[in-house]
Amino acid sequence: MAVRSTVRPAPDDVFPLHPAYGFRMRRQRHPVGVRGGPRPAPGGPWLDDSARHQVRARYELRDRQLARALVAAVSQPGDSAENLAGQLEQRMDALVHRAGFARSMNEARDLVAHNTFTVDGGKVNRPSYLVRPGQTIQVRPERQCRAPVAVAMAGHTPADPPPYLRVRPDEGTATLTREPQHGDVPPLRDIPLAVQTIDGGPL
Repeated sequence: MAVRSTVRPAPDDVFPLHPAYGFRMRRQRHPVGVRGGPRPAPGGPWLDDSARHQVRARYELRDRQLARALVAAVSQPGDSAENLAGQLEQRMDALVHRAGFARSMNEARDLVAHNTFTVDGGKVNRPSYLVRPGQTIQVRPERQCRAPVAVAMAGHTPADPPPYLRVRPDEGTATLTREPQHGDVPPLRDIPLAVQTIDGGPL
């Protein structure tokens, strides 16, 4: 009569493993028995919670998008706060909204994704595209009479654009004349962009 053993194997015991399961074991990123694995410690540049929430709300960004802008701002020479203002304001959707071609950031992002605008004659359908100084955004002629753009341009006044943007509503164009500065950007004037490390150290 067979007797069932109640001895459990110790964690140090070694058992032969079929090659098919060895491939799966090598692919996993955390030890066996650890659910989800240890979370890596966050790093890189960051903003304090108040500034981060305000920037995300005014530009309608996700944390990952803001983190990419922070990394790009720190990697450039010069003041990190000014670089971050340029990274945020030179986005295609931000300039479309600032030029008066859309009534909100969400609407600007949707219009850009649907090939409504061109940059120097070429189609751009990526809202995160960074417009360089000297480039011109233009509403495609066949899209100027459509409802979202026409309604936004009808309520646009010439005094609305910031000093770094030259807008010609009659032609449906907006030219970025220079890089935006922190004090010139309307949504960022009252937000201190103190770029720092995750533990609070300045960058």
